[in-house]
Amino acid sequence: MMRKRLIVVVTGASTGIGYSLAKELAADGNRVYAGARKDEDIKRLSAIENITGVKLDITIPEQIQEAVDRIRQEEGMVDVLINNAGVTGWGAVMDRDMEYFRKVMEINFFGHVQTIKEFYPLLKKSVKNPIIINVSSQAGNYAFPYWSAYHSSKWAIEAFSHCLRREIQNYGIRVAIVQPGAIQSQAFVKDQTDFEHYKATPDSDFVKYATPMLEAAFVRSPTTKEKTPLLVVRDVKRAIYGKKNKIYYQPGRRLLPDLVAAKLPYRIVDRVMAKMQRK
Repeated sequence: MMRKRLIVVVTGASTGIGYSLAKELAADGNRVYAGARKDEDIKRLSAIENITGVKLDITIPEQIQEAVDRIRQEEGMVDVLINNAGVTGWGAVMDRDMEYFRKVMEINFFGHVQTIKEFYPLLKKSVKNPIIINVSSQAGNYAFPYWSAYHSSKWAIEAFSHCLRREIQNYGIRVAIVQPGAIQSQAFVKDQTDFEHYKATPDSDFVKYATPMLEAAFVRSPTTKEKTPLLVVRDVKRAIYGKKNKIYYQPGRRLLPDLVAAKLPYRIVDRVMAKMQRK
C-alpha cells in the first residue's frame, strides 16, 4: 500500500543528520521543506527532487515566520515537523561567559520552542496523524563535567517535549523524542579551532582538568566507532509511519556515560568524576 504524501519540515538540514533526514524522507515521495542558513546550502538542497530549501535560522523569529507563511501559501498545512538544528556546548562553567550559555540555549532550546509555536497552526490543519519530532541526545539523560551548556539545553528540550506532548495530545498531534547515540557528525570538527583557543585560556582553575576530558571528543576521529545518520533516519521513519506512537527512539551506539552515569546513584558518579579529574 502506498503511503500518503506528507508535508515535512526539517530544521538544521544543511549537513549530517538533518541532511540525511531531508533527503531520505523526500525519496519516500514526501514534500520536504529543508531549513538551512547559508544560500549555497539552500541551493544544494533545492536541487534534490521533492526538497525545497528554505532560509531558516531558528534563532531569528522573522525567518521562522517567513518559512511558515511560505508553507501556508504553498501547502496549507504541515504533517511532520522535525526540530534537528543544534550545536555543541562545552567548557568549564567558570570559563564560559553568559553570552556563550545564551547562544547554546537559544539554538538548542528556545529556537525549537519558537519554531513549534509558529508551526502549530499548520500542524493542527493536518489530517494525516501529525507529529513533532525533537532531536535531542543521550546527553539529555546524564550530566558530565565541562559540558554544562550542552547538557542543560538537552535536559531542557527533553522536559519541554514531555510537557508539550501532554498538552497537545488531545488535539491529535503526536510528540516524539529522538536521542541519537554516537552518530557520524561534523559538530566536533567545527569546534576544533575554538577548542584550541580554549586550551590556552589564561588564569583558569579548570582548563587543566577540562582539557583531558574534552579531548576524548575533539581529538578522536569523528567517525571512529560511530554509526551512520541513516540509523536516525530509520527511527524517525518509524516515528512518522509507525502505529506504536512511541515516545522515545534511541538510534546509534549507546555511550558509556549513558549506560553508567545515568544509572548509578549520584554520589557514586560524583566520586568517579572527581577521581577522573585528579588523574
